[in-house]
Amino acid sequence: MSVQTDSATGRIHIIDAIRGLAILGILFANIQSWSGYKYIPLEDITELPFYHLDTLFNQLHYWLVDGKFYAIFSMLFGAGFGIQYLKNQENEAPFLRKYRRRLGFLLLFGVAHALLWSGDILTLYALLAFVLVMLRGTPYEWLLPLALVLLCFFALPQVLVLSFGETRAIEPVLAHKTYADMAPQVLTESLGAGSWSDVFATNLHNLYWRWLDFLPNGRISRVLGFFVLGYYLSRSGFFVNTIYSRRRLLLYLLLGVVATAVSRHMGTNISRWAVSGADVMMKMVLVTGQVFLAMAYMGLLAQVFRHGWGETLLYPLTLVGRMAFTSYLLQSVIGVTLFYGVGFGLWGTLGLAQLWVLALCIYASQVLFCSIWLRYFKQGPVEWFWACLTAGRFRSNLRTL
Repeated sequence: MSVQTDSATGRIHIIDAIRGLAILGILFANIQSWSGYKYIPLEDITELPFYHLDTLFNQLHYWLVDGKFYAIFSMLFGAGFGIQYLKNQENEAPFLRKYRRRLGFLLLFGVAHALLWSGDILTLYALLAFVLVMLRGTPYEWLLPLALVLLCFFALPQVLVLSFGETRAIEPVLAHKTYADMAPQVLTESLGAGSWSDVFATNLHNLYWRWLDFLPNGRISRVLGFFVLGYYLSRSGFFVNTIYSRRRLLLYLLLGVVATAVSRHMGTNISRWAVSGADVMMKMVLVTGQVFLAMAYMGLLAQVFRHGWGETLLYPLTLVGRMAFTSYLLQSVIGVTLFYGVGFGLWGTLGLAQLWVLALCIYASQVLFCSIWLRYFKQGPVEWFWACLTAGRFRSNLRTL
């Protein structure tokens, strides 16, 4: 199998294409938060345009989006470290100093982004990446078992709370996402029609609850597990060989679809504390489905990418993948601008079908932006600024003609 790489930078193009797909999937997930769809009262949702299509698009979200793309993005983060580390093993000490400095600035980007929108993932990535660096010397044969343990570790606190915690009363569902101390109407008024001070205060509130939610959903250990899994995949040569295996693709699809179907049928929710031992098992099945479908997505792209026409077809994804950091942050800026009261105030006005179409339009505009930008510059603006901060000096980003 011939692997397409950039002769100047050594970038593996299939990884850029996969990263671009992950950015699209993350947009489909996050737009439900920016738009207010997750937070507005359920009785108001029934008044949204094309509400009769919501059941269909909720099913599509569960099967195609939920948990799959952040899993891909996390695995690629770990794989990126693995690829760089393997290239720099002979100069390990200076590489690690530079990489840790790079993570320090990523943490600052994450904090700034979190102050704009509580759904930020960069802060957690930066913190856990420091842990990944410490795990770099783990023997190769231990990496996969370690990743599996970390991915399933969330079950331990679930069992402990189930065994020793107090029985929690089932609260009425007022919105798709609710907070114990804030009614959906209050949150909607603040973000959908409030001032910048209202937005900032509510965002801090949501940020607090987001990190608190990491306890039942195990996001911390699972992201670290995906990092380690990505590190393992990079060391195993997955992205230059195994990813193109049709047999593995079929296996990933079969296991992913079966596990997702079972967890869907049982109605488990990883964001809530388990109500029984069987529920804990179903949460693990749910995570299993997300992992295998994420692997299947990467395999599907590889099957297309292996052909010359496939690389051309997926080039829009590759463009966004090369500017993933810029694209991710820009999506948040666009989302806040379009939907919050401090922007155009479209909060709570669009149904799921419209949001999916809008997400595709936003992504198409990002493809166009990336295409134009990369004609004249080597890196995206945020990627370039990050590199300058890490290097401690200004570096030209202009392409030489």
